Amino acid sequence: MRRILQFIWAACCLWLVLAPAVVSAEEPPLKCGMARGYPPYQYLDAQGQPAGLDAEVARLVFARLGATGRVLPGDWDDVVASLRLGRLDFVCGMEINPDREHFFAFTAPYYSRKVVVFVRRDETGFKTVEDLVGKAVAGDRHSFVEHYLKERGLLDAIRIIRTKTKDQSMRLLKDGTVVAVIAPLAVGRLLAHRQGVPVRVIDVGDPGSPVGFAVEKGNDILLKRLENALEELKREGVLQPVLDRWLH
Repeated sequence: MRRILQFIWAACCLWLVLAPAVVSAEEPPLKCGMARGYPPYQYLDAQGQPAGLDAEVARLVFARLGATGRVLPGDWDDVVASLRLGRLDFVCGMEINPDREHFFAFTAPYYSRKVVVFVRRDETGFKTVEDLVGKAVAGDRHSFVEHYLKERGLLDAIRIIRTKTKDQSMRLLKDGTVVAVIAPLAVGRLLAHRQGVPVRVIDVGDPGSPVGFAVEKGNDILLKRLENALEELKREGVLQPVLDRWLH
């Protein structure tokens, strides 16, 4: 009996020594950044929780990795800065373009977004982007439309106003502060409907920008894990129903 008790005591002491190492070896929760005010892709629901297509895909990836994770919403510029500063592990739903590839590494895209220019339907004087010269327009950095304007020497001739959310951009169009809004087609249509703004589209020929997860350059291990998780979700037919539900 004494030997049994001595064995149990030794085992308990060994566990107490090793337990902190076991706990510290556990992977900390992954932190995924996303924008807000960007429905149906990224927004806050009625309870103030992260919602939308990209938030749902991020949670599917957490589950596929067997990892705990948090989706952290914020103003888009702050989200991008946080990824560059290492405060986030990755960002979901970022459009992939050469400007961003200088700073981030991307997974293969899991869908694409078409960006257009929205103007009020009753403003018949705006038929092309050339008609926006000298006017205020709510827009993004690094969008297809911004590149389109730059290539045609129009970017500096149009006053681009940066907003924290597309919801705010559409409100500026509604109250006349801006004459146009640069936004993904699905986002602008949804917000215009919600806010009761009659709009029409100036299409500049965006074929659709690829969208994926972004990590800080050099974080190859996490990038590969995210790539594998997305590929498994596609192959098993889990991802497509999510895309169909949010985009159609």
